[in-house]
Amino acid sequence: MTGGGRQGRRHWLASARHPTRRDGLIAVVLLLLPWVVALVLVRRHHHLDVGAVTILVSVSLGLPVIWLAWATYREATRSSAHAGKLSLAQVADQLAVAVGAQWETEAAVRRLNDPYPLPVSWVTADPSLADSWDSLVKLATSGAGWPAPSSTNTWAASPANLAGAGSDLVNVLAQVPTGRLVVLGEPGAGKTMLMVRLVLDLLTRRAPGGPVPILASIASWNPVEEDLRAWLGAQLLINYPALATPPLPGIQGPTQAAALLASGLILPILDGLDEIPEEVRGPAVSRINDVLRPGEQLVVTCRIDQYREAIRPTNGIEVTLRAGTAVELCPLDADAVRKYLCDDAGGPAAKARWKPVFAMLGTNVPVGQALTTPLMVGLARAVYNPRPGELAGALRKPRELCDADLADRKAVETVLFDAFVPAAYRHDTADRWSAQDAEKWLGFLARHLDRTIIGPDLAWWQLWLAIPGFRRWLALVGGVVIGAMTGLVAGAVDDVTGGVVLGALTGIATGVGATTRWSPKPVRGVRWQRPSRSTVIVAALAGIVLATLAGAIAGTANLVIDVEAGILLTIVTAIIIGFPGWILEQKGVPLDASSAMSPSAVLAQDRGAGAILWGLTAAAFIFPVWFLVGVLRGLVAGILIGATAGVIMGALVSFAEAAWPSFMVARGWLALRHQLPWRLMPFLADAHRRGVLRQAGAVYQFRHIELQHRLATRPTKSAGVPGAPGSGSAV
Repeated sequence: MTGGGRQGRRHWLASARHPTRRDGLIAVVLLLLPWVVALVLVRRHHHLDVGAVTILVSVSLGLPVIWLAWATYREATRSSAHAGKLSLAQVADQLAVAVGAQWETEAAVRRLNDPYPLPVSWVTADPSLADSWDSLVKLATSGAGWPAPSSTNTWAASPANLAGAGSDLVNVLAQVPTGRLVVLGEPGAGKTMLMVRLVLDLLTRRAPGGPVPILASIASWNPVEEDLRAWLGAQLLINYPALATPPLPGIQGPTQAAALLASGLILPILDGLDEIPEEVRGPAVSRINDVLRPGEQLVVTCRIDQYREAIRPTNGIEVTLRAGTAVELCPLDADAVRKYLCDDAGGPAAKARWKPVFAMLGTNVPVGQALTTPLMVGLARAVYNPRPGELAGALRKPRELCDADLADRKAVETVLFDAFVPAAYRHDTADRWSAQDAEKWLGFLARHLDRTIIGPDLAWWQLWLAIPGFRRWLALVGGVVIGAMTGLVAGAVDDVTGGVVLGALTGIATGVGATTRWSPKPVRGVRWQRPSRSTVIVAALAGIVLATLAGAIAGTANLVIDVEAGILLTIVTAIIIGFPGWILEQKGVPLDASSAMSPSAVLAQDRGAGAILWGLTAAAFIFPVWFLVGVLRGLVAGILIGATAGVIMGALVSFAEAAWPSFMVARGWLALRHQLPWRLMPFLADAHRRGVLRQAGAVYQFRHIELQHRLATRPTKSAGVPGAPGSGSAV
């Protein structure tokens, strides 16, 4: 045998040993096996009647479905058993790896270390915004249930000692006796990136089995309706789906995520309290106090004025983050800004362009006031400093920020916001998206977040909310389709009048149900679960009743097959109908938690789950409908109507259980109206790479909430400041 032949044989053997491929090969064999048997029977008896063909089709469809369902159950059991052997400390260690990789990538995209982090500093906040230092010390040393401190020597003597800069925040948190800190700052003061830096620094110092810092945007939390721990657990499951696995027996919590939270192995870092609606910010602080346990650490960020209004309202109930202290971020030092912009410029010619601006830094003129926050300095360097391969002379000149027409700080900030997106898209060798189109699409998404979502989280599974009346139109279409299909089947089995009546009633019920209850969320896969007694009873009864009816019609009326064949069909059909009801449970089963989920990865999982749901539902419906119609109206009619019923029911179940189908419909509709690109997810990923968006787990957010607000309110016909390079097609 030649070497190529041996390699080919080894390839096929390796494929056969691969669990997924092996299961697929077995399913194909089971699909073809009945027809091999039929071929033998034909050679012996020289013919097969319609009844025999019916049995062959049912067995040929039923055996692969049963095998694949069993394979799904087997793999889920093995994966759960593997994950269930990990202690919570080991799970926390794996989660720490995922969190570190996630925020290291985000820091690189945001150019946190290019050329180096801006030197953000802070001082102690107004004492009226926090508990007294003495109360913190007393609670940490003698509070009921609080762990005994290993040493009090590391604690700060007073809040005044908490001032610092840069990477000192991790030390400041360790100096707070209770480990609870509020970080306050003006818009753009650098709160979010400081939290990213804090997460990475905490992970560097983390001991094996210790708490894992989790940075979460708190804007999507509704404190009136949802417990903080439940909301945080849901965020963990979306961003780290491996945590959906049950923990070891005896550990509190249905999932590893819940168990980590219950065991104090999660250090929540809640970013953006100011992004919660104003009327519930005070209650949000109270709800945070309600769930904090003795010794549990916490970090919260908020704008200064919004925090003051939330906890010290003029006409309302005062509240304080229990056992927490607060620090306030300071404006950037003028010399630090000069050095940073020069170091980022890359050469003497690019540095010289900044001279008119540098002369204004540290003064009260508009540009001097504007360039005191990391946000504005970051936008300025993106707009005016050249990137590798660019000529500084071809770019906009920084001296435009000193224009006398810019009357105040807000005007300068507006120029920077408006110039940022064209600058982000000015260098694109692939020429995929023009700056004008990108700004139009980003503006649409910003308005969607501002007016519909009322928050910063751009979740692909909520895109359908951008289309007014989408739920009603979907309910109407679903009701018409399911009603027409039901009427067609009923009319073919009985009579046209009965089919019309039954179809109308079914369509109305489907439409009403979709209008009132349909709200898709991403699913992580399809796996076996231990079925409840009611699930088993309903699935078994449905299969037995429908299949017995079909077998009785065929056997007693002697239409195509005899009684024995009808009994066999009863069993096969009952199994086919019953199995999908046993296996549909939307939870993924990854083996470990050492990887985080991106929006594209969540979409891929949901799409795969939706396809499986579609296939299983179609398999459950195709044969019974085909048989019921076929025995009465002919084989061809039965096949056509059965296949149609299976495909339609599979699509409806996929729409109901997974978020991908509604996302595809919404994206297609919006793309047809030129409001979004056809390749939306690659566009969002590219916008993230360019620094226009940031990624927070499974969702995107704009670089800053103020950029979102500006894009949402700006007229869409303009693509940038007049005369801006790159305001047309990407270069």
